Amino acid sequence: MDRIPRSMNPKQTKPFNQTNPDYNPWVSLIPVAIGVFMVLLDVSILNVALPSISQEFNAKASDVQWILNAYLITLVILLITFGKIGDMVRRNLLYATGMGIFALGSYLCAESWSIGSFITFRVLQAIGGAIMMGNSIALITELFPLGKRGAAMGVNAILIATAFSLGPILGGWLTTHFSWHWVFYINVPIGIVGVTLGLLLLPTLGKRISEPIDFPGLILLAIGLGFFTLGIIKGQDWGWDSEKTIASFIISFPYLIAFAVREITYEYPLLDLRLFRIRNFTAGIVALFFIMMGVSTSLFLLPFFLQGIKGLTAEESGYWLVAIPIMNTVVAPIAGRLSDKINPKIMMTLGPSIFTIGLYLLSDLKVGVTFWELTPVLSFLGIGLGMLMAPALNVVMASIPIERAGMTSGTINTMNNLAQAMGITFGGVLLTGKMNDLIPGYGNQLPNPGQMMILKYIASFGITSPLIGMVEAFMESLHHVFLSAIPFPLVGLFIILVFLQGKAHLEKVRQMKKMTAQVAQVAL
Repeated sequence: MDRIPRSMNPKQTKPFNQTNPDYNPWVSLIPVAIGVFMVLLDVSILNVALPSISQEFNAKASDVQWILNAYLITLVILLITFGKIGDMVRRNLLYATGMGIFALGSYLCAESWSIGSFITFRVLQAIGGAIMMGNSIALITELFPLGKRGAAMGVNAILIATAFSLGPILGGWLTTHFSWHWVFYINVPIGIVGVTLGLLLLPTLGKRISEPIDFPGLILLAIGLGFFTLGIIKGQDWGWDSEKTIASFIISFPYLIAFAVREITYEYPLLDLRLFRIRNFTAGIVALFFIMMGVSTSLFLLPFFLQGIKGLTAEESGYWLVAIPIMNTVVAPIAGRLSDKINPKIMMTLGPSIFTIGLYLLSDLKVGVTFWELTPVLSFLGIGLGMLMAPALNVVMASIPIERAGMTSGTINTMNNLAQAMGITFGGVLLTGKMNDLIPGYGNQLPNPGQMMILKYIASFGITSPLIGMVEAFMESLHHVFLSAIPFPLVGLFIILVFLQGKAHLEKVRQMKKMTAQVAQVAL
């Protein structure tokens, strides 16, 4: 069974749902779901609108990159901090505040008068997003008792998959029929509804510890993670051997080491590194990290195939990818619920195995693939993610003391965001590296609809070799990326098989059910 360090034994051993049973956790989950969906939808919906935003502000390529980078870096830096703050204050009020800040930032983004103001308001958006994402999993943990939490984690997994898939569809429709401003305006009414429901439906949660905020630790973490993330997302553009890339990593590592030393020696750490003594916590987080790297390495390239090679619109490509969230929606809640009834190791090993099969099938993707041919292949990816994410989150959150729920929630989301950034960078490096082998001097770019339209226009005059060369090189490079992504879920699978203790999780569920029955008897 997982060993919880003695010094971390909680003053309040019972989650909220055991001491305050007079509420419906599924009703209280509504505002949490609204916040999570709004933040994740914004990430995927923005990509479609970037060309229009760039045109209106006459922005340089570096400006457009900072629209994305400023948001991601701010998010990564603050997730752990706001998760810890949620353990110290009323988490329900903090979460509602985060929704309000995100909605305000969205409105100001839509009203921006320059690219500089736009980037500034994106940072404000990211602060609201960090508050919500840093506390979302902790809220689910407090709302649902162990033994019933798996299904709620399944809902969380559904929101993640659905938001990323619906984003391009909704973003393309709004940008086409209205303007890019509505990509942000849409968050305002959603945010208002979310804040209102959060204040009305969320019970008093959080405020389980009374500790000072570790500001020196926060500064060390911000500098270390900030420069590390910057090096990852800009390394390919700057060049991995460039002075700026190397400097970013050289700056980050001493600060991250200093942060670790600070957290080990300080009485009130921002991130309690003793959590990593808990076997299921460490195994679950590390396995998720590698699997999310595999997901982002491969999946971010599919829209370039659908739009650049097949010539679909952003909205149409969203429909082609809908098999992933549909299968995730079907599988995730079932897998989450089963993880409290049978050994969660079963689903958590089947998940990456099925996902690996999907990657292997994609490595033979053909240009002429039809919607109905691609859908079964993508279904493997959706099923694999659905079988893994909900049980993994359930096991990790069940393994930690309840008063560290926010800290753990922030840590999970920080690791996932870093994994996604590293996976996208790795996939881009693999693709462009292979493209340059096949087309000398190709450079650092991805085939886009505009570029392909030019090549198709040239081909209409009988000059087909540039188009054929580009398509063949991209497809071979794409196959290379899919095959290269396979080791990531396999590493996650290995960690789960060797280190995860599924029976220990079931024993905790059994103990919680026994305690619940005792509480019910006393109440009678």
